[in-house]
Amino acid sequence: MSNTTMIKVEHISKQFGSLKALDDVSLEVSKGEIVCLLGPSGSGKSTLIRAINGLETPENGKIYFEGEEYDKKNATKYHQQRLKMGFVFQHFNLFPNMTVLENLTLAQIRVKKIDEKQAEETAMRYLTRVGLAEKRDEYPNKLSGGQKQRVAIARSLCMNPDIMLFDEPTSALDPEMVEEVLEVMQSLGKEGMTMIIVTHEMGFARTVADRVVFLEDGHIVEENEAKAFFSHPQSERAQLFLSKVMHQ
Repeated sequence: MSNTTMIKVEHISKQFGSLKALDDVSLEVSKGEIVCLLGPSGSGKSTLIRAINGLETPENGKIYFEGEEYDKKNATKYHQQRLKMGFVFQHFNLFPNMTVLENLTLAQIRVKKIDEKQAEETAMRYLTRVGLAEKRDEYPNKLSGGQKQRVAIARSLCMNPDIMLFDEPTSALDPEMVEEVLEVMQSLGKEGMTMIIVTHEMGFARTVADRVVFLEDGHIVEENEAKAFFSHPQSERAQLFLSKVMHQ
């Protein structure tokens, strides 16, 4: 892990109607770091990761990616910044009318203007990487939930991102499918991929994360190295949260 700051969030706030989803949140993530965002449902975890990816626009504050501020008015630069981020959704977001291979080559060809042969080579490299090379010609409806999510991860990796963002990537999966997705994510971390992960998988966060950020009611309540957070949470709220989720 380097000291280079990959993501810097400064005092961002985001409101949905009367709900303050984020309230003056600041966060830094270094290159090569794995940060897990934890907290109860509705705490602001997904809103924060979506703001980092540009899917939500904060009313206040600034977000920097690799030292440069997001500027949606500069469409070209903003587009280039977002291309360097892989985003894996809770519900896969695969195109049902396209094969697995077509799902992986579409953005490469359309967005990055890569020729079809090279795009297919890249797609097959990452399909092999997630253990699904034999599924290249299948349609998504023939895949299990875990397989769909691994395809979604491979699709993001095809774009050669500098950082991967995961928004509860296992919460829509049957329990027996969770492990295969977490194994892929764990191996990415070992290879040095910078990752921000919204997750309810406490064992995974404890094992894989360098740092944990715990949110509630749109605030960061506590952040610490993962081992320290799980063994000695500082805030009463984090202590209560862990006492409930670690003994289920």
